[in-house]
Amino acid sequence: MREGHFVSLLTVRNGWTGGRWASKGILSASGTYAAGFSLMVEDLHVFSDNTALNGIRLHCTSLFKSSEHDSVIQSNVGSWGQWTKIKWCPSGFLKAFQLRVESPQGIKDDTAANNIRFNCTGGDVLLGDGTDRGEWGEWSPSCQGRGMCGIMTRIEEPLRFGDDTALNDARMFCCD
Repeated sequence: MREGHFVSLLTVRNGWTGGRWASKGILSASGTYAAGFSLMVEDLHVFSDNTALNGIRLHCTSLFKSSEHDSVIQSNVGSWGQWTKIKWCPSGFLKAFQLRVESPQGIKDDTAANNIRFNCTGGDVLLGDGTDRGEWGEWSPSCQGRGMCGIMTRIEEPLRFGDDTALNDARMFCCD
């Protein structure tokens, strides 16, 4: 694992403030960068408490795309849903992200973060297999350094009573 060395921290402005940030960011092994991602998503149900996006995994590879150094990192995740298939950059690494977030719904069902998309250093845009509620916010700044190497999430823990949301915001770390 990297010893906390990163060159930039990427954030977006449209995440929710509910829940708690993970106590620390999770960084990939030295010399590896995120080239793909997968999501934990709860399918939307009618007449049910939906949480939509529950988790984000970054799939990391070395500069030489050698599978012996591949790793998966994730920060805190919610309690509902299934992991989607991995989306990979055709070339390069993840360098920026954008969250799709539903605004507070009052007495209706809140979901907060619903989907994410990433920009690759090779120019491709990867759309997550999340849900379609909410609006896309602005893109994060682009990575300084080679690419994303870490993640931290803000998760609302399950409520005994009330409206659950799960993943509310994310931050990405970039390394040289």
